[in-house]
Amino acid sequence: MDMEIPHYETTRTEPLKPLAERMRPRRIEDVVGQEEVVAPGSPLMLMAQNPDLSSLAVPGAALLFGPPGTGKTTLSQLVAQESGRHMMKLNAVNLNVSDLTATLATISRLRRRNEECVLFIDEIHRLPQDMQDILLPVVEKRMMCFIAATTEPPASVLQPALLSRCIVVHLHKLTMDNLGEILDRACADPRGLNGRVRLDPEARKMLIVSSGGDARRSLTTLEAAASRAVWEGGDSGVVILTADDVRAVADNVARYSFQDQSNMTSAMIKSMRGSDADAAVYWAMRMLNAGEDPKFIARSVITTAAKDVGMADPEALRVATAAADAVDRLGMPNARFPLLEAVVYVSTAPKSDSIQRASEAVSRDIHDGYIGDVPDHLREPLDEEAKKEGEGNGYLNPHDFGGFVHQEYLPMGMEGHEYYQPNDSGMEHRIIPWLKDYRDYMAQKPSADEEREYEEYRHRAAAPASAPSADEAAAPDAVTGPAA
Repeated sequence: MDMEIPHYETTRTEPLKPLAERMRPRRIEDVVGQEEVVAPGSPLMLMAQNPDLSSLAVPGAALLFGPPGTGKTTLSQLVAQESGRHMMKLNAVNLNVSDLTATLATISRLRRRNEECVLFIDEIHRLPQDMQDILLPVVEKRMMCFIAATTEPPASVLQPALLSRCIVVHLHKLTMDNLGEILDRACADPRGLNGRVRLDPEARKMLIVSSGGDARRSLTTLEAAASRAVWEGGDSGVVILTADDVRAVADNVARYSFQDQSNMTSAMIKSMRGSDADAAVYWAMRMLNAGEDPKFIARSVITTAAKDVGMADPEALRVATAAADAVDRLGMPNARFPLLEAVVYVSTAPKSDSIQRASEAVSRDIHDGYIGDVPDHLREPLDEEAKKEGEGNGYLNPHDFGGFVHQEYLPMGMEGHEYYQPNDSGMEHRIIPWLKDYRDYMAQKPSADEEREYEEYRHRAAAPASAPSADEAAAPDAVTGPAA
């Protein structure tokens, strides 16, 4: 029996393009999920509707920043198409100086013939500094409409001089509704699957979820699943695509760029802080499956244990540190077990950010100018001269006074500043009454008896050591041990 694969009108000299390519919007306003970007008066619409760059009201350069599959390449092509400009498309990954200069020479030649161009450079975060230097003067002179695309934060992509000449256009990650609309259109459109394939609800949901917000990825998976379903089903008219068809071809190796690493790390940390062990384990495993170094994840768990659990359960820090040590000893794949144990422990532990708040309170005071000297009685004299100047003199050792002693530990003028404020959470609630007793005691003036006791103590500490008696001098050295 002859089996039919999806086929669309084409010729031998014009091979069928991928589904994602065929389904590119034909008009700029048809781009899905970027309504603000293509709104009337937006930078890209001004570029598309005004082929003449002589007006400063029309942006001459734009940097499209957004996740993969959100329409950056499509938008640049539509700007060229709707403005009647030539499209010059380059990719920074394989671009060299000679190719760039040759392209700029072509643009200059066309411009002398009054033909304008759009120069589009994809993945511009991969463009070396020397080629950015070549671009700068031609972008500054508005020799062409310059559009660049990146998935990385703009400030880390372009040198400041070039970035300052670009309008940064933020493209939003596509929503589930956006992706559903794109998939439905691809199934029905004559340029797409032309009604030959329908999606059952589970298959549709799987295509959306597995795409990670990437329209191109969802369409590529749809095309592969449709081909598989038609091959297996034969010439049976309309094919119903199931979750099994999608699962069989889906690319389960998640994309993992620098931005993905940053976002997933943030998601894991915030999940632990929010006590959601399920989500925290999920994000940790997403990173591990993408090839992340488990030591990097372990460091994030340690930080969260100290910052977000803190004194509510000091054991969390010990568990996280022990997990990091185990990760170092074991390596992957077994390192994931102690690592996830720590993730779960930190997630389910009581939470307190009192340590973080204390550090922030101190930082504010330092910023406000509270940077007084260390009090003399707390200093460690480096030599006899420093001791004569008073460094280290007058210190009261709390062990000699039952634990508390009236003594200022902060710089002069900062008496009474309080930074650590315990939460009534987990084990930290035990500290609250102790700390109150301590602060109440320190706020009181010492009694006359205490003042007298302190003075006698300081006097004894300042007195020179008496010379040893003859018997003491003849005694064996207690430090070096008995003579052989």
